[in-house]
Amino acid sequence: MIKKIYGYLLIMTLLVTASPLISFGQTTETPGNFLEMSISPENPQPRQDVQINLQSFFYDLDRSTITWSVNGQNKKTEVGAKVFDVIAGKNGTKTTIKASVITPNDGTKDISISFVPAEVDLIYESLSYTPPFYKGKSLNPKQGTVRVTAIPNLIGTNGLRLSIKNIIYTWKKDGSTQGSASGLGKNTFTFTGEVPIRDARIEVTASSPDNTVSAVNSINIINTTPKIVFYENSPIYGVLYGRAVLGTVKMFTDEFSVVATPYFFSNISTSSTDLKYTWSVNDQTVPNQDPENSFTTKLLKTGSGKANIELGLENNINIFQKTTSNYNINFMKK
Repeated sequence: MIKKIYGYLLIMTLLVTASPLISFGQTTETPGNFLEMSISPENPQPRQDVQINLQSFFYDLDRSTITWSVNGQNKKTEVGAKVFDVIAGKNGTKTTIKASVITPNDGTKDISISFVPAEVDLIYESLSYTPPFYKGKSLNPKQGTVRVTAIPNLIGTNGLRLSIKNIIYTWKKDGSTQGSASGLGKNTFTFTGEVPIRDARIEVTASSPDNTVSAVNSINIINTTPKIVFYENSPIYGVLYGRAVLGTVKMFTDEFSVVATPYFFSNISTSSTDLKYTWSVNDQTVPNQDPENSFTTKLLKTGSGKANIELGLENNINIFQKTTSNYNINFMKK
């Protein structure tokens, strides 16, 4: 008798603690039903495919006749139909899914769940250096700083779109909740890459204050290696930013100057003291360039030849931010 009572209590404990994994969905059932309903994905987006799963530790669902209904309209009746698929409605539109289970020995049992689809977009910007008038996206270097912004589109129970400031944001980085960055109106999250170096996965949950509607989204932020781009510094036209120096340059004049522009380093300018420039010609270091990001090749004798110009660039603070680049010069002086 003691073993039977203990077994019954154990079953009851499992039934109470194993609640549906539902975020802001509302499940209703008659006491004693011992039915569970779960939804995937947990936070549906508008017009997204949604799967509803029915479970029970008490009833034999495989031998039960199950009727599924959507917003009061019967959609499917079948023995053992424990899974039901539905398409979420428009943003802010409530959908109620009901399952009526006719069990072999216990009559009809009902359970239902409601959800309101919503969406939140994520955009990010890396706080790394790019030259003026650069039209591309600034990429994230190793140990770089990134700002992620959530743009929610949540419709409240009153049919009105919720203000960004009236939404609660819960941020996660690599699965860990960022408590200090989360809260009411906190729709931005800024972080700096750490060692060991790895890509970052950022997730946000945007929810209404009354927990009736929420949306989840995530983004992978990939680390990249910084770049060096060389531009000719013409004595007549200045720096020719519209045309990069690539490969081999034929030099017919006495001088040829380039400006090295770093891309995607964590510095605010090319002359930052955090950057270390190391120039070399044919593997021989050439020190004391002024300015450090500029290099001039001068021909003092007649004849022809070839030189390899290489620049190594590294960040003295963020030691994983470093790169090299080079170009060749064929000089032909008569």
